[in-house]
This record gives sequence, C-alpha cells and structure tokens, in this order.
Amino acid sequence: MTLPDTHARCSVPIVILDTNALLDWRVFKDPAAHPIVEGILSGRMRWLACPTMEQEWHQVWPRSHFKAWQPEPMHTLTVFGHATFVAEPPRGPLRCKDPDDQVFIDLALHVGAKWLFSKDAALLKLAGRARKLTGLEVMPLTQWSGMGDNAGSP
Repeated sequence: MTLPDTHARCSVPIVILDTNALLDWRVFKDPAAHPIVEGILSGRMRWLACPTMEQEWHQVWPRSHFKAWQPEPMHTLTVFGHATFVAEPPRGPLRCKDPDDQVFIDLALHVGAKWLFSKDAALLKLAGRARKLTGLEVMPLTQWSGMGDNAGSP
C-alpha cells in the first residue's frame, strides 16, 4: 500500500515500533507505552509497518515465557490494525548487527520516520548515526516525552 501524498498525512510524524515496543504495549502493558499509543490512536502520530514486522510479531508474542503476563490473544492479534502498512523497505545505509532488526531501521530511514521506538541494543547503537543522517530518533519508549514535536504529549 502506498501512502496518499496529502499535506495532512505528511505533517503527522511517522513512528516505527519494533517488536520489543509492541511487547511493552500489548503484553507487558507498560505505562511508558501509553503516550505513544495515545498519539497513534488519536492520529497525532502515524505508525508505519511492513509485512515482515507483522510476521515477526506473530512469531514472538505467543512464546511460552510471555504466558505469565497473560496476553489477551485478540488484543495481541489485532495490534497491527493500528498500523499503516507499506511495502518492504530497501536496504538502507545503516547496518544493524542483529539481522532480525534490520527491517526496523531500514523502514524508519526509508519513510522518514521521526522516531523508532526500541529497547534493542543493536538498534539503539545506531541512534547517533541515524540522528545525524536523517534526524531519526531511535529510543526506548521510556525516553519519549513529546520531544517538542507537533504530536505533543497527552
């Protein structure tokens, strides 16, 4: 699916959520996810994802070690209903040490995302270079506080 080229859509900051951020939101119900989720649900942020990200999610969240948090199957199965799907991104200029996480940095750079939310050490290690390259902020959910953007904080 390609994104419509409208001013309103372009003015909404784009976010990318890696699998750890989704786990915090849908499985662990971490309060640090609430401001970002509210931004997405209210339309002040636009969450973009590609099929590879959804496939990884469906492989990760059902793992047995998450059962202690009693994830709600319908709640976790439908999380990508809040995302706008785009085509798989081309390989970008930054290389992630974890090949499973490469798609997140590639998509964030390709679509001009404002934020990539992650706790993954391999992605966080790319934060400085991503910021210098395109202004992309790579950070854990706990560091986001609106960052002075037009998405605002709830």
